[in-house]
Amino acid sequence: MLTIIRFVLLTALRDRLFAVLLLLLVMAIGIASGLAKTSMIEQHEMTLSFSAAVARLLLAVGIIVFVCFHIRQAFDSKEIDVMLSRPISRARLVIGYWMGFSVVTAALVLVNLAVLALLQPVSMPGFLAWGGSLLLEMWIVVAIALFTSVTLRSAVSSVMASLVFYVAGRMMGFFLATVQARFVFETPWLNALTKYIVEGAAVIVPRLDMYGKSGWLIYGSASADWQLFLAQSVTFVPLLLAVTVVDFNRRQF
Repeated sequence: MLTIIRFVLLTALRDRLFAVLLLLLVMAIGIASGLAKTSMIEQHEMTLSFSAAVARLLLAVGIIVFVCFHIRQAFDSKEIDVMLSRPISRARLVIGYWMGFSVVTAALVLVNLAVLALLQPVSMPGFLAWGGSLLLEMWIVVAIALFTSVTLRSAVSSVMASLVFYVAGRMMGFFLATVQARFVFETPWLNALTKYIVEGAAVIVPRLDMYGKSGWLIYGSASADWQLFLAQSVTFVPLLLAVTVVDFNRRQF
């Protein structure tokens, strides 16, 4: 596993993943700062909020693209075949890749936190909670991207599927609030059916809207927030890895 972790880290350095995301983050913060100056009040708070939201989005997209294209290239170049020819199980290979990508993700999160810390968050405990939840959220994103890249045979389709899954997770709170309002359709049975469908989807889709709330940087976070995203991370990461291993075992090489 250590070999896989080192290889993934070297690939991230070779592809200049850290440099590119850092450059994009600095540019995004500059744009967010410019937009915040249009506000008459709380310009600093708006800069923090916009910068945190953009940083989270850039990090998620960057990780998804890196994981999906790396795994697809590993299949195409027969790198996976070479690894499986050695005394290593497919489950250990999947877990090793996830750990390797998670180490890269942790480094990227630290870079993001270092840049955002220069903006002087209003609530330091909230900033730490935001950073911790961002790390756990990105580890879930790694598991999602790893699952789609192993399951699908195209890097582009796996990226698109991962993005759809991520957006659905971020929007799930909005979907639930909308269907519970019972004003989606004029027909009552359609409202009831939509509610059951969305609530069923919420069981298998992680509530990523509970992670990395920008308001924590300003107002702080509560202990209930920690319990929610910790419980979800402990549940969904092993579940996604288990599903990935099952699908990977079904592949013929």
